[in-house]
Amino acid sequence: MAVELFVLGCTGVVMFLHGANFFFHALSQHLAVRSLSFLGFAGW
Repeated sequence: MAVELFVLGCTGVVMFLHGANFFFHALSQHLAVRSLSFLGFAGW
């Protein structure tokens, strides 16, 4: 029982970290595109 809980906990942590990594990557990419488009507009 303890081993199953341990495996479930590790799996949950890995999935959470993977989701957070994906979320932050998408967010940073979105912000980079917005800042680039803003700089391009300001430079133009």
